[in-house]
Amino acid sequence: MPKRIIDKFSQYDVEEEQSTELYIQMGLRLRKFRREKDYTQEKMAEILGISPAYYGKIERGINSLSIKRLKILHDKLGIDITYLITGIENNALSMDQILIECPIGKRYDLEQLIRYATKLVKDNNEDNK
Repeated sequence: MPKRIIDKFSQYDVEEEQSTELYIQMGLRLRKFRREKDYTQEKMAEILGISPAYYGKIERGINSLSIKRLKILHDKLGIDITYLITGIENNALSMDQILIECPIGKRYDLEQLIRYATKLVKDNNEDNK
């Protein structure tokens, strides 16, 4: 077999192995989420619009989720898709979320704290130049 063809097969094997590991890790994270919420595999399958057997294969890393199903997980269950795929948790709160959750009577105080913190960062950056 020519070397070019062998190299193609080797590259395919590595990519296939990486995909398999990704599916396994995603399945484990999905299982963890499901158990934390005390959902059954049947309930998750129902939410996703797939069969329980197929859902079980997703948790075992045999099959993967389509983009459509990932969006359903995010929209209906609030699952962080970045975490599901990478395992990296995004604990950062958005400024909009902070303002929405802040009681109206405390928003002025919050705005003052943000202005003060912004000024400190700006002054610190200018001192380091």
